[in-house]
Amino acid sequence: MRKKISNKVFHNGKAIYFDDPQEAALLRELLASSSSSSLDLSGDVDQLLVGNGTEFVAQDLEYVTDKVIANTQGYYGLLSDFYFDGSGTDSEITITDVDVWQDVIMTIHPSGTSDQRVTDMKTAQAVGHEGNGTDGNPINFLLEGLVEASFCTLRASLDFTPDEDGGRLDSRIFLERHTGAGADFAINAAGLAMESGADEAYPHLVTVEFFVGDTIDTNGPGDAGKIRFQIKADVAGTVTMKEIALFINR
Repeated sequence: MRKKISNKVFHNGKAIYFDDPQEAALLRELLASSSSSSLDLSGDVDQLLVGNGTEFVAQDLEYVTDKVIANTQGYYGLLSDFYFDGSGTDSEITITDVDVWQDVIMTIHPSGTSDQRVTDMKTAQAVGHEGNGTDGNPINFLLEGLVEASFCTLRASLDFTPDEDGGRLDSRIFLERHTGAGADFAINAAGLAMESGADEAYPHLVTVEFFVGDTIDTNGPGDAGKIRFQIKADVAGTVTMKEIALFINR
């Protein structure tokens, strides 16, 4: 019968675990050799051995956990001056804009960008968005660095003050596919019914989840999906944008 290889190694009274039993066997060989004495596993906390390409290095669990998080989950947040003792970015929906999808207008505060994207996204693009949020130059989140199995959530915070009674505000995310993946598409979010009358600010927090799949993932350098937030109102009024954020799972 073939002998089962253990995935656990004991050294200096500490147990070291490996996902791959072959790696555990390799460490046993290293410990049996004179060169193994350079390993320092004398800390007071649990440690794991991490391969750096040429040797195993003992690292605290916190180090390993931080590395895992940096490569698998994060967020990219853009804040208006609402979060810095301001009032947000106002834009008008006029009669000619009614029932037409609009890219939102939002001025990003100088200290309002929080870049906690996963490592692959930071490597692919130094800045996680394009556009400055003005009319005709909308904010697009850049998805380069994500893969087919990735999934994300877009969150937007805003107020809408209608000029008429009985209005409704709809919102959606608009996704641009990468090269060769077909037509762009949109995902609608829940609408906001403004039932208390005109000239009142209605707060609205929009959350839309989506998977990346094979049409907005990374197709090559500089070629990946993009996403932006849009609104549509059936009455004229004032939109006050406060925040747009993308939550990321690599």
